[in-house]
Amino acid sequence: MVVGSGASAFQLVPAIAGQVKHLTVFQRSAPWMFENPIYHDSVPEGKKWCLQHLPFYTRWFRFLIFWPACDGAYDTVFIDPAWPHQERSVNEMNDFVYQMFSDYIKGQVGDDEELLKKVIPDYAPMGKRTLQDNGSWLSALKRDNVDLVTQSVASVSAGGVTAADGSFYPADIILYATGFETDRFLWPMKIIGRGGRVLSDQWGIEPSAYLGITIPNFPNFYCMYGPGTNLAFGGSLIFNGECQIRYIMECLKALLQSGADTVECKGEVHDDYQRRFRELHARLIWEHDSIKTSFYQNAEGKVTLLWPWKILDMWRWTKAVNRDDYRFAS
Repeated sequence: MVVGSGASAFQLVPAIAGQVKHLTVFQRSAPWMFENPIYHDSVPEGKKWCLQHLPFYTRWFRFLIFWPACDGAYDTVFIDPAWPHQERSVNEMNDFVYQMFSDYIKGQVGDDEELLKKVIPDYAPMGKRTLQDNGSWLSALKRDNVDLVTQSVASVSAGGVTAADGSFYPADIILYATGFETDRFLWPMKIIGRGGRVLSDQWGIEPSAYLGITIPNFPNFYCMYGPGTNLAFGGSLIFNGECQIRYIMECLKALLQSGADTVECKGEVHDDYQRRFRELHARLIWEHDSIKTSFYQNAEGKVTLLWPWKILDMWRWTKAVNRDDYRFAS
């Protein structure tokens, strides 16, 4: 039995479906997916040779995998209040994505109407984590020994799982693919700042940091992969990390050159950044009404995890430190 149908389940289920007598998959929310027929293929030797020897090929290739699915698709995630089909998409371009993704899923499921109802998501595409697929996920669900259950789990016992409708599903082994505690940054560490302030108390359920990196009341403290720096489509966390560590090094350089002992983000700078962060997210798909549950959101439905601007903006804003954003002290 597998509990979950996200990225982890996408790897687990196709790998074990042909090796077990029977497999039950519990799905809270169907995932959107896009076609990548070479997803599990090894990198061809010719591609490796090009990456190693052709001038500028690596830069071109990086641009090719970044731009079309990231900054190039940025308009896809903005909510158009005048768009009449809010139940399935957020704007005209996003509706094109809905049709494209739906057609891909329907093409695999065929005439199995019961399965199709379960695997077509009921929210706007790109509103939750979108997965890459080479056909292995749905082909596994179509097997005679695999059942897809769309009830939530009510309880777990020694013999199996009871669903919310009271149905019991026996299981010898349960594999949990249930996601992450995405809004508990730096947990379970207790980090104490100026005046004895505890970071987890300051953050509450809405963690925030200036550029996702520095935090008022916590001098000489920096985050890597901090609040609001994750990606929801396209891009690369490696690239994000490169931008963040470059900025941190610039902060340390500014501190050493100043002769001060501490450097701290000003509260008004952080608050203005967080205001713009919140205002922009309110216009984006990840807080759309069709998204009932998502690990991008906190308990109030606010997104704390994702970078809402373009990746190009992150690169620009982290190239150098504006010293007026910070308070230096000895």
